Amino acid sequence: MTRTRVVVLGLCAVFGLIAFSVTGAQAEGTWLILNAKGEIKTGTELPAIVEFEKDSSVLTLHTEILKIKVLFLCTEVKTVNAKIFGAGAIGKGAGEEKESKVLFSGCSTDLNGAASPECTPKDPTDGQGFIITKPGHGLVGLHELADKTKDDVVIMLPDEGETFATISLPSGCPLGTSLPVLGKLALKDSENQALTHLVKHLFAAFNSLTELWVVSKTAEHATTISGSAWAKLGGVHTGLAYAISGV
Repeated sequence: MTRTRVVVLGLCAVFGLIAFSVTGAQAEGTWLILNAKGEIKTGTELPAIVEFEKDSSVLTLHTEILKIKVLFLCTEVKTVNAKIFGAGAIGKGAGEEKESKVLFSGCSTDLNGAASPECTPKDPTDGQGFIITKPGHGLVGLHELADKTKDDVVIMLPDEGETFATISLPSGCPLGTSLPVLGKLALKDSENQALTHLVKHLFAAFNSLTELWVVSKTAEHATTISGSAWAKLGGVHTGLAYAISGV
């Protein structure tokens, strides 16, 4: 299956799930880990920390607010409290599919194509240049393509409600001081290697399932994210290969 590489990674994305129901969702596959002995173990047997390693030099959120073209640009990304385990789940630990976050740093803002330091994101906890998602979790799902084959995707959901992140801005910014990012994020192995055991996989948002807004679900605030990042195992599982089961 040949597909143009999609380079869209997420602060967040709302999407209409064609082959996967978000309400009461259950994972449709599982994580597999190839241990040091060459044995395939499931995520249930080996819950493992998952980490991000940036691929793109900048991860960018594109939107329009008050008729202003807005770019939020971040140079670094990492996971917080994120493990793969169970039947295709991502969360803080086995049996706790919740409280994982993604932290973006080195963030700046362009308004109408010009750098706008007065609108540099400033997270209340982490400080200037940081954006962090709300607590969330992930599930492995399926999406049926036009040729009836199915793509494995990873669906990231906020633990509560539909606010995936809140971008905090200084009081002098014309956009306001608090911008909610609404929805959910669908990630795909953009090299179509999800079923192959690799030490790291290149993940990006899956455009076919992506609908994204900042502030409100209106045409004016329709939003896209560009960029990509590698996902790899950390902690005692550093250097081990992993995959998604064929589902």
